[in-house]
Amino acid sequence: MTETGQELKYRRSSDVPSARSAGKGLRIRTLNICAIVLAAVLALTALVTLQLVEQADVKLRQVTDDYSMCKDASGNLQTASDYLTTQARMYVMTGNREYMDKYLEEILVTDQRGQAVETLRSHFGDSQAIAELQAALDESNALAEREYYAMKLVAEADGLRDMPPAIAEVQLNPQDETLSPEEKKELAADLMLNDEYQTYKETISSNVESCSNDLMASLDLEQERSDRQLRQLLGYLQAIVIALLATVVLVICLNIFLVLLPLASYAQRIRQDLPLILTGAYELRYLAGAYNVMFEENHRRTMMLKHAAEHDPLTGLCNRGAYDALLAEHTHNVALLLMDVDKFKEVNDTFGHDVGDAILKRVADALERTFRSTDLPCRIGGDEFAVIMTDISPKLRHVVASKVEAVADAVRDATQDLPGVTLSVGIAFSDAHEGEDDIYRAADHALYTVKERGRNGYAFYGEK
Repeated sequence: MTETGQELKYRRSSDVPSARSAGKGLRIRTLNICAIVLAAVLALTALVTLQLVEQADVKLRQVTDDYSMCKDASGNLQTASDYLTTQARMYVMTGNREYMDKYLEEILVTDQRGQAVETLRSHFGDSQAIAELQAALDESNALAEREYYAMKLVAEADGLRDMPPAIAEVQLNPQDETLSPEEKKELAADLMLNDEYQTYKETISSNVESCSNDLMASLDLEQERSDRQLRQLLGYLQAIVIALLATVVLVICLNIFLVLLPLASYAQRIRQDLPLILTGAYELRYLAGAYNVMFEENHRRTMMLKHAAEHDPLTGLCNRGAYDALLAEHTHNVALLLMDVDKFKEVNDTFGHDVGDAILKRVADALERTFRSTDLPCRIGGDEFAVIMTDISPKLRHVVASKVEAVADAVRDATQDLPGVTLSVGIAFSDAHEGEDDIYRAADHALYTVKERGRNGYAFYGEK
């Protein structure tokens, strides 16, 4: 019986990929471990970067606060200096005791100028800017002595009895002591309004402005540096998040291509009863190889069982069951030959069953050697054989006859071990008989005709 396409495909064990050829491949375990390690490293890096971002943000806010504080402190010193000037001038011009008290409260109690300097020194240390601010404070203190003097002149001119101690302690020059009240007031006004006083004021303002500019420039640089660092860290954090996302996408894609798609392929090929293609991760390739080994062994055993079920164990030809299936399958352009070994029972009785079996094998060998590979020789009974010749028509009757004669010649002569036998053959063509029963009856009828003639020959159905 011929092998089907499925059987031909797998009749050689080398055609089936096995576990030995699975190769190394990428292991799922290695992939997952690498993915976990990479994700952990990226996550840890992101956490560290986030902490650095928080620190940079805190520093940036601190620089911003310092900027505001510096601006306020510098402004406070200038404001306090201008305030003292205003109060001193108002007292000198009006003689109103309230202005003197406000002046003394600011310079002796509130002391915004000194606080501003100390505040900036505590943040920036003894820098050049702080030195300039200290110089402004020194100039302001020097100017305060001038203002004290002017207010003492006015207080004496007005005959103020309960002078504040700070004013009472001021000593007037002997020459100024002798001045009249009006002259003292004129001198006080001149001290508060002349060019020298104004020069003091401009010097103080210049030092305060220079200090403020230096500090602001320094803070601007620090703020720019902190802002740049913060943006850089945010960029790093964004890159880490993208890398982490890319890692997740990569792992998903690798699992799809190395696990899910191979598993889908395996399931499909298992449903189709085909060996698995070695693809995907190492574990799946190894699993496919092991499956293929079992598939190959199972297929080999199935073929052996199928061969045993369809073939005669003595001659190796197709048995009666296989013959019935083949005759039902081949219904057109075939010739059916039915043949018997003449007087086979006498051979068995005379020479024994071993010789009889050897004669049957000899006939089977002659059939396989003589007929084409597309023809189907079968043993359908004890000494009964059949041949289904495919792709043949009655026009090729002479071809059929020559093959029958060749087989008969091959078994007719005796050998050292076996006696010679003759064959009786009946032949029918499918073109003249529709259905397997009809062609069988026709071939059997032709065989009966040969036996009536005395055996040892062949006849075509319908031939006279």
